[in-house]
Amino acid sequence: MKKKFLILFLLLLTFAAFAEEPPIESGGWHWDSGVTLNGKWFYDVAESYKEQDGWAYIEGHGKIHYWLYDTYTYHEGYGKSIVDQYVPTWIESMGYVIDFDHMRRVNPNTVLASSVKALMKQRGCDVSVALITRDPSAPYVVINNYDRETDSYWTDIIPLIR
Repeated sequence: MKKKFLILFLLLLTFAAFAEEPPIESGGWHWDSGVTLNGKWFYDVAESYKEQDGWAYIEGHGKIHYWLYDTYTYHEGYGKSIVDQYVPTWIESMGYVIDFDHMRRVNPNTVLASSVKALMKQRGCDVSVALITRDPSAPYVVINNYDRETDSYWTDIIPLIR
């Protein structure tokens, strides 16, 4: 019986050690005095973007964990803060350094996996973020964005150094 509890405890500890925290919520981003966005009052930045997570299967890469954001409902489609502020802070909080010399943008991204597009659409989100660590020597973050005006996707690929 003790052995089963030990195994369960070790599994939970392993999951907790490797569980990925949400980029905005884990950073504690908030508005001290609150803000009104499209008629709704917010103190919590993550709530204003409807931060949530989901999984997509990508052929050749397997299951990928995504953090998803809706920038249109309360931020008028403006997601620059996610890309330029919240995600970089999240990356650094996990002990990574952004390799600015090798970042790249694919615009438009005409080959974005249909499973990622479907996940984003299902959740009503226009931004998805994934930390890819399959190759520990070459981790990176992928940020996918959907632009309603052009009905197209663009992707930032951010290499990381540990």
